Amino acid sequence: MKPLGPGSVVGDELLATLQDIAAAITEIEAPTKPVQMPAVLNADLPPAENWPGCYIFVTDKDCIAISTDVAGTYTWLRADGSAI
Repeated sequence: MKPLGPGSVVGDELLATLQDIAAAITEIEAPTKPVQMPAVLNADLPPAENWPGCYIFVTDKDCIAISTDVAGTYTWLRADGSAI
């Protein structure tokens, strides 16, 4: 049995996969280009309290919604602070 590591087929494939994963994580943490925002219909918005501080594009309202704490209750508001 060949040991894992550079030079072994499994080791090289595993190393390449781990490098791809590390690059993907870096791109999420510090994007170098625009990223496509998740999109959903207004009727399909998940509960805002499950996604505090998160954002999503609401396709049928053509707006960005942000899960916002309003007096202790999370609700989806447009990026400008108005109601959806």
